[in-house]
Parts: sequence; C-alpha cells; structure tokens
Amino acid sequence: MDSIVDLASQLVAARSCAGIDAPSPVLSLAQAWLGQNGLAPRLLKDRSGDPVAVFVEIIGAEPGPVLCLDACIDTAPAGDLDQWHEPPFDGTIRDGRLYGRGAADSKAGVAILAHVAADVARRGLARGALHVLFDADEHTGRFGGVRAYLDAVPRPPDAVSLGYPGNDCIVVGSRGFLRAKVHFAGRAEHSGAVERTGINALNKAAAFTLKMADAAFPDEPDPAFVFGPVATVTHLKGGEGFSVVPDRAVCHVDIRLTRAFDGDKALRWLEGLVAGEGRIELVDQWPAYLVSPDAPLVQSFAAAAHEAFGRVVPTDVCGPSNIGNLLAARGVPTICAPGVGFANIHAADEWADVASFAPVYRMYCGAARRFLG
Repeated sequence: MDSIVDLASQLVAARSCAGIDAPSPVLSLAQAWLGQNGLAPRLLKDRSGDPVAVFVEIIGAEPGPVLCLDACIDTAPAGDLDQWHEPPFDGTIRDGRLYGRGAADSKAGVAILAHVAADVARRGLARGALHVLFDADEHTGRFGGVRAYLDAVPRPPDAVSLGYPGNDCIVVGSRGFLRAKVHFAGRAEHSGAVERTGINALNKAAAFTLKMADAAFPDEPDPAFVFGPVATVTHLKGGEGFSVVPDRAVCHVDIRLTRAFDGDKALRWLEGLVAGEGRIELVDQWPAYLVSPDAPLVQSFAAAAHEAFGRVVPTDVCGPSNIGNLLAARGVPTICAPGVGFANIHAADEWADVASFAPVYRMYCGAARRFLG
C-alpha cells in the first residue's frame, strides 16, 4: 500500500489538467513506473501524432478472453487556487487523505491499476490477456486514449472496467447523449434604427431556450433508467458589440438518452421544438447502455468486491455518460467498478480516502483472476 500511495501522490503532483497541461510528463511518469516494475508499456498516440495514453498488455499461457482495466490520467482544471486549503498539485497526504486535483478522479485509480498490472505479470496468467490503459485525453470528452487503444489492438477486448472513484455500487449502465447546435438566422440592422426592420436572431434563440425548458418528453419509460431523459441548453452565443441587431445565434443542446428514448427519437423531438425556425447541426451521439447483472464481467467484480469490502456491492446505472457508451457502441460490455472513497471531485480540496486503496486493489486482483480464469 505504501507503494500505491507514493505513486498516487507523484501522479497528483504531475499536472495534467485537460486542455491546459501537456500530457507527456504524467504519461512519462506512469510509463517509467511500469517499466521499472517488469512491464513493457507502450505510449499510444492519436491520429495527429500526439501522445494520449499508456498501454500495457499481459498475455496468458493459453488463449482466452481479454479484460481491459482503464483509468483516466488527465484531470479537470484546478479552478480558483485561493479556494484550496491544500495545494492542488503537491500530492499532500494528511489525516488519511490524499489531496489534490485528480486524487480521486482518477489518479488513485491509476496507481492501483498499475500495481494490479505488476501483480498479474509477476504471478502470470493461465489464459487470456489483461490490458491496462491510462487515458490522458478523457476529461476533454474526446476519449482519445481509448480510441487510440482500440486502433492499436487487433480486436476490441471482451470486457472493460473503468477505474472511477466511489464504491457504493457497480455501475452497469449509463444514459447516452445527443449533442447538437441549433443555428438561428436573423436580419442585421443598426440597433438605433427608427424603423425596426431587423430580425434579432438572439430573440429566436432565447424563445427556443424557454420552449425547451418547458417541453415534455414522450411517455416511453425505460425500467433501467427510471429517471428518464433530460435536455439542456448548455451554451448560447450570438451578436457582436452594442450597435448591431444580431443576425445569427447558436444554441448548444445536450440531450441525455435512454434506451426507450434513443438518438433518432431525440432528434425528431428536437426538430419538433425547432419547428423550422432554425437549422440543426448534429455534433455527436452515443446510445445508452446496460450490462446485464448476470454477465460474467459483473459477476466477477461483484464477487471480488464482496470479498474485498466485506459487504454486498449492488449494481446501478448513472445519469452521466462515460467511456462505456463509446465501448458499448462497439459491442464491448463495460462497467465502472467500485473505486476509492472520495469527496470534492472537480472542486476545491478534492481528496481520496487512503484507507480505501487496499480493498480496491484486492478487488481488482480478484476480479481479474475470476474473469480471466
């Protein structure tokens, strides 16, 4: 455990805020540790040639299933540094907590999975293969690390577990999403004109935003996602300066999907709200996904979690999306396995509970053996 805590602290101290810090230093740190512990890590690059992940493969003596353990090694930004009581990039350990940006999400998970990889390599595998992946392009929303991984392997893995924090449940599914931009056109004129012949595109966008806030979804419940779909205008842009009536505006729309309310239905629903007043540009979409609680992946982790934590860890679904949506679209069952205890993710004074590192480590070792055995 001392080694896990030490590596986690070093990782926190290696700044890797998505979109702000270059990922090379933190990837080099992980790659060096893996190499020093008898593994042969590979640095993965995206199609532009930028480093996005570190990947380790441990091959068993006989053919068998492939299990991938994945954790993000980049982080959210640190925000207002004056709100932190502990420096966000020192990796401070105090009163049983590891403090810093990414301590919980998910550098503690990276440190644990690195040690799981070393343990499995040292003991050997009877069959199958274990892949361990550290994604440095996760918090951007691009998931460049997992995309580079899928490009690098001859076939997708048979199952994936994500090393996110929290151990109240095994997340076996999440809502999907549809993201779109709605473009509204107007007619520009001087804002001080006496005869008002202009058409304000921002007024159209604002009316659409209010309309969406009051809109109802079709009555098509999904028993797995009882909280249903949700739609949000997340960004509104238009106009320049003060003296011109805006002739264009754009709304960014995020719609969270269930299996009953999928991308096709969401797009038709959005078209009905726009009602020809704007142009819809589809940006991206992933379907909702659900892994059966009876699947070998879930059963392996449920049994190992029970042993490691000394309690039953139930299955559940979540509202936010994750890499599992991308993988499920490719037919790969994915779960968020129980992880470290935590607080203040994406906020000041993020911390991970050091005492939870040991059961999470034991769980992953046991689950990998069960699934691959």
